Amino acid sequence: MSNLKETNSDDRIMSAIAHGAILLPMWGTIAAIIIWVTQKEKSEFVRQQAMQAIAWQVSQIVIMFFGMACYMCSFLTMIPFAETMETSSSGFPFFLIIPFGSMGFMMVSMLAFIVVGIVAAVRTLQGRPFTYPLIGRRIENYLAQ
Repeated sequence: MSNLKETNSDDRIMSAIAHGAILLPMWGTIAAIIIWVTQKEKSEFVRQQAMQAIAWQVSQIVIMFFGMACYMCSFLTMIPFAETMETSSSGFPFFLIIPFGSMGFMMVSMLAFIVVGIVAAVRTLQGRPFTYPLIGRRIENYLAQ
């Protein structure tokens, strides 16, 4: 991505919108797809950045659904523990850690996704290409084919 030509302000704005759309869960992915479809022939910078944003936002959605599935399953596994717990027990119900821990992990990961998306929006608004951690190089290789 280092050999991209100088970007104009329209390219930077469209790329920043694609990345910043992560603030609108699920709708942001649709916005990034629309930007990619409408701009991919016009600007290589926007094409690459919008595809990065799409992949990042799809990853966020997948992790969100996986986290919700784990959260719901943890409640199902809590039922046997809740039934065996004595009502007069004064001990801490450690089985509650599982669902609330999974919800906490999901909230922290969603916050991390949003923060990285905002950083990407700011960097592309400055005209600098952004590559997401873990998936960015794969997207670059895919687009280079």
